[in-house]
Amino acid sequence: MDFITAYIYSIVFILGATIGSFLNVCIYRIPAGLSIVKPRSRCGSCERRLTARDLVPILSWVLLKGKCRTCGSKISIRYPLVEALEGLLFVLVFIRFGLAMMTPIMWLFSAIMTVVFFIDLDHQIIPNKVVLFGLVVGILPALYAWFGEGGYPFYFTERLFEPLLGLAVPFLLMLFMALFSVVLFKRSGLGMGDVKIYAVIGLFLGWGYALLSIWIAFFLGGLFGIVWIFVLKRPKEAMIPFAPFIVIGSMVAMLYGYDILTVIYR
Repeated sequence: MDFITAYIYSIVFILGATIGSFLNVCIYRIPAGLSIVKPRSRCGSCERRLTARDLVPILSWVLLKGKCRTCGSKISIRYPLVEALEGLLFVLVFIRFGLAMMTPIMWLFSAIMTVVFFIDLDHQIIPNKVVLFGLVVGILPALYAWFGEGGYPFYFTERLFEPLLGLAVPFLLMLFMALFSVVLFKRSGLGMGDVKIYAVIGLFLGWGYALLSIWIAFFLGGLFGIVWIFVLKRPKEAMIPFAPFIVIGSMVAMLYGYDILTVIYR
């Protein structure tokens, strides 16, 4: 890797980590019903308002040794981890799509999925606000497909109808599986948040790649479930929710779906 490439990747990582810092706010405040804009960030213990030097992504946490500058209370390692994760996702998206309009669209998608991952991990919900935001900004891939040169790379069929297929097909499939599990097991193994978020995923990834992400999510979720129950001997009721696997499946489909489908249909 030459210096220029490394420099560009560093800038992209910093941008992603900065977005990740804002996503930390969303992850904490949205489930609590709080505004993501105000008030400004404060220490959860002493309520001191954080300054700019307290909010530098990753670096502030390291320099402060994971503690509040004023009261010394611990700052969760979750914050720099989310920032680093988003920085890494931004770099991977940039490597995959380069200097193209697809890159900011997929950055936006990865940010939404990061919020979904951690909120569901913490609270076992996917807030309707997050789904609604995803549906609204999900018009961007459709606009790209309809008016952009060369079409939208995740869409397979006619440009006019593909966004509608992306919206409907994975959503309806997940809804069917949720209802089927109710009939078969008398309880749903999927929450409605898991079902609704696939309307968003379908808009961004198209129906084909969204279906691939479903397969990956169920494969990883099933594999984790086997390890959780039979190897770790943990109760089924204590398992982590399904949305994190949906997010992982979606990220894999976004970044490597073309290569996976090429191998499958070779």
